[in-house]
Amino acid sequence: MATSVPTPTEGIANAGGDVPPARRWSKTDATQGRILDAATDVFATKGFTAATMADVVAASGASIGSIYHHFGGKKELFLAIFEQMAQTVDSHIEAALHQADERVDRRRTFELHVRAYLEAMWENRRAARVLVSDDTPAGFETARRKRMTAAFGSWMSVLELDDSLRAQLLRRILVAAMAESSLMAAECEDRGEVTALIEATVEWIDRLIG
Repeated sequence: MATSVPTPTEGIANAGGDVPPARRWSKTDATQGRILDAATDVFATKGFTAATMADVVAASGASIGSIYHHFGGKKELFLAIFEQMAQTVDSHIEAALHQADERVDRRRTFELHVRAYLEAMWENRRAARVLVSDDTPAGFETARRKRMTAAFGSWMSVLELDDSLRAQLLRRILVAAMAESSLMAAECEDRGEVTALIEATVEWIDRLIG
């Protein structure tokens, strides 16, 4: 089984001074899941700024007390959606690596990370669109990008690139390519589109790595 490295979403809730830490849970129960699904729909429809806790109450059927008990306020709900997404991405990558042959080479390990990440972004595209929108809690976008870049960098460590200017440029190009691909994956509407995108992303990465 190949070795895992951090995902682009790992640890985001604790990054950035303006973003409070999200509450962690070992398992999302039915009530929590219903609240998060409703909050995702509300944020997707109205945007984070315009959405209210009353909107989430109405959409979820849960009481305001239950929502505050499980998550806290509106910002904490947003971060909980992110954390749920992080756990999903983690699961996709871990499953892909678990199924991989132990003898898989480094480039193939990197490719598995990229494929699993893009698949997760597409399968959870409604939440992904909320998280990458221009309407998020203060400090969230900066923290998200910082964590994404750090995680992509961790993935690239398996490629054993050196510290030359050429390798530094390659790292930046790969990070940009994966970031753009993830945004495009979240916008895809059908399986055919995202499959073509994933294959194109892997092809370009192979060309860049050489």
